Amino acid sequence: MSWCITDADRDGEWSWSEPRAWSDDEWAKIIKPGLDNQSQLTWREIYAASSGSGHKMHHGHEVGDICAEAQARWLERGLEQFDTLFRFRIGGQKKRAWGYIVQAHFRLVWWERNHKIYPVD
Repeated sequence: MSWCITDADRDGEWSWSEPRAWSDDEWAKIIKPGLDNQSQLTWREIYAASSGSGHKMHHGHEVGDICAEAQARWLERGLEQFDTLFRFRIGGQKKRAWGYIVQAHFRLVWWERNHKIYPVD
């Protein structure tokens, strides 16, 4: 697995008052080390990773599954050709790195801290 931040959306903030931009501290301590760690694995290993409860740690989502605001932002970013996102759980229970995969290369789009892009009960 390789990755990049070329398409990262770091402008503005979400309606729930979470900035899209990550801090230097988040980048240095959570995001970059987390993605670097994943890049040492094969995609088969990444897809197989599960939490203690058996829930898949990293997996895809249809764009239609994410919140309406994120769907609209996806389109604003010109990413409509990608109907599936991939997300990594990195750095804690609610933190996620969202993006898409092209030829085994993960392109990070959003960093989220509070599990609001794909809310669960």
